[in-house]
Amino acid sequence: MNLKTSFPKGVEQESVLFSLPYDLTTDGKRVNGHTCIDDSEIVIYLDGEPVKRHYIDEFSEFKCEKNYGSSSLVGIRKDGTQVCLCVFRQQEFLRYAELSKLLDFYARTGRLITETDEDEPTCEKCGIPLDGASECPFCAKKSKLFLKLIKRVAPYKMYFIIAVLCTIFEQCVWIIVPNISRLIIDDYVTPKNTDWQGLIFLSVCLVGLVAFTCIPNRINMKCSFKVALNMGKDLREEVFAKSESLSMSAVTKKTAGELIRRVSGDAAKLEDFVTTNGKDLIVDLISLVVLVVIICCMNFRLAMLVLLPIPFVFLLVDKLFHVMAKRYTRVWRNMTEHDSTLHDILNGIRVIKSYGTEVKEIRKYSDCSLKAARSSVRAEIVWYLTIPFSELIMTVGNFLVLYFGGKLIIDGGLKLGELVQFTTYVSMLYDPIRRFIHIPKQLADAAVSASKVFEVLEDKNGLKESENPVELDIKGDIEFKNVYFGYREYDPVLKDISVRINKGEMIGIVGHSGVGKSTMINLILRLYDVTGGSVLIDGTDIRELSQKSLRSQIGVVLQETFLFDGSVLENICYAKPSATFEEVIRAAKIANAHDFITKLPDGYNTRVGNKGYQLSGGERQRVAIARAILHDPKIIILDEATASLDTETEKQIQEALGRLIKGRTTIAIAHRLSTLSEADRLIVLDKGKLAEFDTHENLMRNKGVYYKLVMAQRQTTKMKKANA
Repeated sequence: MNLKTSFPKGVEQESVLFSLPYDLTTDGKRVNGHTCIDDSEIVIYLDGEPVKRHYIDEFSEFKCEKNYGSSSLVGIRKDGTQVCLCVFRQQEFLRYAELSKLLDFYARTGRLITETDEDEPTCEKCGIPLDGASECPFCAKKSKLFLKLIKRVAPYKMYFIIAVLCTIFEQCVWIIVPNISRLIIDDYVTPKNTDWQGLIFLSVCLVGLVAFTCIPNRINMKCSFKVALNMGKDLREEVFAKSESLSMSAVTKKTAGELIRRVSGDAAKLEDFVTTNGKDLIVDLISLVVLVVIICCMNFRLAMLVLLPIPFVFLLVDKLFHVMAKRYTRVWRNMTEHDSTLHDILNGIRVIKSYGTEVKEIRKYSDCSLKAARSSVRAEIVWYLTIPFSELIMTVGNFLVLYFGGKLIIDGGLKLGELVQFTTYVSMLYDPIRRFIHIPKQLADAAVSASKVFEVLEDKNGLKESENPVELDIKGDIEFKNVYFGYREYDPVLKDISVRINKGEMIGIVGHSGVGKSTMINLILRLYDVTGGSVLIDGTDIRELSQKSLRSQIGVVLQETFLFDGSVLENICYAKPSATFEEVIRAAKIANAHDFITKLPDGYNTRVGNKGYQLSGGERQRVAIARAILHDPKIIILDEATASLDTETEKQIQEALGRLIKGRTTIAIAHRLSTLSEADRLIVLDKGKLAEFDTHENLMRNKGVYYKLVMAQRQTTKMKKANA
């Protein structure tokens, strides 16, 4: 979201962090004004002149208020007085709302964030969106990209070096071949020499050298494939492992299709580029230097004619790279959209069939597929339109060599065999140059994939382990100490939450939708890190704990139960792969799941299907509870675990949950507040803040936020019964 949309005349834009227009006065008159923010002040301009100045630290809070037909930015001073800073039309409301959050964060923390999370950074040079990358893959030095990729080859450097040496050796053999051809032409063909023994010897040498190249070529291919397959495997595993370690905020910014493409498609492209193009590039550079030296030594004047077009070819290559870079970026985006659409359609196939929207989804997929195909065609057309020009430039060099070389033969200054040898070397010289012309296409394509892969690998938003993570045997005490959290740091969802939960307590979290109930349990699981304050377990900050140690001792039962496409047994054992069959049966019995499992066609070996759709909602829930029981956690988290179930199933699940939570610290979120009446204490959230924290009886007695929630829900239930 752009918070620098316009500036008053004469203002130095470099010193202004945010600048938004306003067009109304408090009495509704139209004006031409600007609100400008620097690192310490809010300056209000009217008709290009500053009319008000306020230091940001004068205020304790900022807010954006909607009025009738207009909105206003309001600052609240530390003494409680309110100041209307400016008034604007509704079309600017979202920008001013974002600005008020940034100012409010500064007033609370003393730190001013200069970029919003919704800004999409672009390359200052070429304007291409960075999409999370630290630098533009096209404007950054190409050597950086190559160095990053070459480091990936390091574990297999011996195989890579052998492949390169074999290729160089093969090229050296081919360099000898034209010399033998010259001897055959000048010593035997042109003078019509009948010394068949010498001719046969040279011919055998020629055929033998060509046949001999099969040996280094075979070794080269074997080593290249070894490097390619292993490097590709390592890269895919590393990207996948990094994706798994990313914070939820980083993961939710990317679609599943996008991540799949980075793990598979992009990694495969880099694998091919490094082991094929990277190796050939090294060999071609060496060949180019050697061949230039050879032709210069043979005939310097003819060599200059050959080399004359080469600078123009390389100039074309350089210009072509930037054109191809932009086009392959569009191709990548369209292919990612295609993959994401396909992933969503296949995952939602039951919903699609339920609503009979197959034709609509087929049309949607066809549109994405067509868009991806068109962008690829445009990229390839631009590429193939330039190839004839580069070939024409090189043909000029060949023509000049043949013309002036032919004149030298006629004048007696050059032999026919020498010209054949020279033109053969010229053809060999132009081969790597032709491959260099393909480099923009290959490098642009690889650069897009590399930027996406390294964006994941170099992501700084991962949840980092502390240098010496603590392996804690959790007892169950949990404490939120002055916790602030926002998916955007300057826009907190939870504000100054301080509660202490004792070992073995059952705690309910209640409040309106969006107040931060699920966020609290996500913080306990450390799916996100707090932006302020700390979450403690048994007195230890969870950021100091080993993530494996923390999560291995917390059990979670969610409303939307996810089961893997395997057997019932495999899904229950997921939390404890080493569990015996007797332990699995015991857990299933406690979860009230054993009876229905034994009635399945293959009992515990019955496959549950994609996401467990072979089972009913209640059955999936009981399998999830059995999984949690087998896990034997110290802390249990229940997030709407009994929502959307019939009365009989809910009763069975409540019994199973009752056995599960016995003796464990339990934190539960439930839509129906009546299910939390047995909780030891209830956390009541309101607008992201802790409104109340007490027992059900005391909260009802106090008639505060919780009381109003209960009364509103009871009234809704009565109305439903009356209308039934």
